[in-house]
Amino acid sequence: MIILVYSGILLVLSIIIGKSRGLRGIISLLFNFLIIVLSLILINFGFNIYIISYLAFFTISSIIIFYLNGYNVKTKSAYIGVIVVTIILNLIIYYLNYKLHIGSFSYEFTDEISAYSFNIDLKLEQIVFMVLLYICVGSICDTSIAISSALYEINNNANLTKKELFASSMNVGKDIIGTTVNTLVFSFVAGFIGYILWHNYDSLLELINYSGFVSEVVELICAIIGCLLIIPITSLIEIKFLKNNNFKKNKNRLQS
Repeated sequence: MIILVYSGILLVLSIIIGKSRGLRGIISLLFNFLIIVLSLILINFGFNIYIISYLAFFTISSIIIFYLNGYNVKTKSAYIGVIVVTIILNLIIYYLNYKLHIGSFSYEFTDEISAYSFNIDLKLEQIVFMVLLYICVGSICDTSIAISSALYEINNNANLTKKELFASSMNVGKDIIGTTVNTLVFSFVAGFIGYILWHNYDSLLELINYSGFVSEVVELICAIIGCLLIIPITSLIEIKFLKNNNFKKNKNRLQS
């Protein structure tokens, strides 16, 4: 009952403050939740985890970027940037997953999972890959839209060259990435306080070698790397779109 009450308060505040945009935000959140649930159901029925993860990732990205912000130069640039960064992140996630062997449970979870059957026919490395991909989607899309919107406004209010536009976007990106990284780090610390208190009598060396700690750090690293890469990549893509559009407009004016 309490959850329903607070959900209702969230809905009302979103509509009052954000109006139609706030309502779309709530609807997109529900759609994304349903997509994640559906992906888990399909995986449970034996569908390939990698394929389901990619389909869910790009569907969620489309909803976050296009449904909330419309279809325009800014959102196209942001979405292409997300695709490029995702390809790069896949290589990083695969490498870290392979080298650090994070697809396993730490000993502290043994009692919690001992009552369950281990005959689930799923590889934990694939589950970890899906989790890392889902963790990165929100921060990457948010940063991509932020930098593409800022760059679009800069281009509309100043006649700059490609090099000047890129330099301006990097200056804006420094401010964006500063707050984004802090948000990610504090989220990591807040979610891990209980784990640290649980192991407060262990040495630091033992703590950082636990599988649970390593997997959380890898999630944080992948999210930060994604946010760092998305800024220059989205900027370069949007600059190309903007300059091509300016060239077409000038050409049409000359012809008319």
